[in-house]
Amino acid sequence: MDTYELAAVTVIGTAIVLAPIAPQPIRELNTPPAPPVVEPELEPAVVANYDCYGSLWGHDTITKAEADFAETLAEGGTVDEWHVADLDGQPLRIVRTTAVDTRFLGGIDICVIPA
Repeated sequence: MDTYELAAVTVIGTAIVLAPIAPQPIRELNTPPAPPVVEPELEPAVVANYDCYGSLWGHDTITKAEADFAETLAEGGTVDEWHVADLDGQPLRIVRTTAVDTRFLGGIDICVIPA
């Protein structure tokens, strides 16, 4: 090791040793960590949304769909509902909402909700 390498190693080593270290109180070191926060389980998006032409345009949660139905009723629209069974015999809830102003995308939405 020549003189330049020795000087470089000495400067780097001194810088590492003299680097400021954030002090931690002993109390923080002895305190047990907080228990992990359990995330609430998200509601699955099981509601299939269709437009007035029968094209699937997305999925929602049941809570979001119920809020949309209430909003449609509050705006003066209509909400019609049927209960049917699919080919496997599973009960389904079909909800058709019709907006007051039907110029935007036909104004009719159909939601299929597993019961």
